[in-house]
Amino acid sequence: MSGLPSVDEIRSRIERIPKKPFRMACKAAYLFAARICEIVGKAYPYEKCYGVRGSDVFLDSYREGSDKFEAVVFRVQTAKRNGAIRNIGLPVDYEPWATELYEYFQEFGEDYVFYFTRQKVWREVRDYFKDLSYPIEEYYYVDKKTGKLKKKPAHERQFTLHALRHLRATELVEFYGFDGFNLAAYCGWTIRTAQAQFGVNVPKVMARYLYLNWQLYFPKLLKRRS
Repeated sequence: MSGLPSVDEIRSRIERIPKKPFRMACKAAYLFAARICEIVGKAYPYEKCYGVRGSDVFLDSYREGSDKFEAVVFRVQTAKRNGAIRNIGLPVDYEPWATELYEYFQEFGEDYVFYFTRQKVWREVRDYFKDLSYPIEEYYYVDKKTGKLKKKPAHERQFTLHALRHLRATELVEFYGFDGFNLAAYCGWTIRTAQAQFGVNVPKVMARYLYLNWQLYFPKLLKRRS
């Protein structure tokens, strides 16, 4: 298997996408570790989307002792959880795309920020990723027919929009030190998935708190890339 493309390589390719709406859509999909249907506001009749609106962002801060860190917080609906909201908190001084995305969202008010289909996004950006692939490690998933956990063997995939979510999740683990609990909060995984993959035990009564409280993982994002 070939290795996962580097974060710097993917960020550079995204920056080269000439049309701003699609460049910003890729930045959002990457930073939010989002499925593309959680970003776009338009879908074909047989599909469903949970697109972000211009109002789905706010400014906040995180305090650690006497230190204060400014944050941009985005509200994202989680597709695999019937649109349940998760908050993505990003440190302004450590994530260069955070303020840029915030300012872009401000242009749209209550309207969808990315009012086009996921297929449209891919048509516009695929040439920037067409020579890439990425490895998928074996993983567990819930079988829709039986409701039981099953294991998917390791395999290779072409780099697509969904790979942005995979790359971000990998970065969160390998560079920022996220554990299963943090990933569940950030990526919108179900508690059951987090427990299966990482052995993380989260009481059901904490589930909603987990997805909304970005401050749970925020301190780990206070780290600069060289």
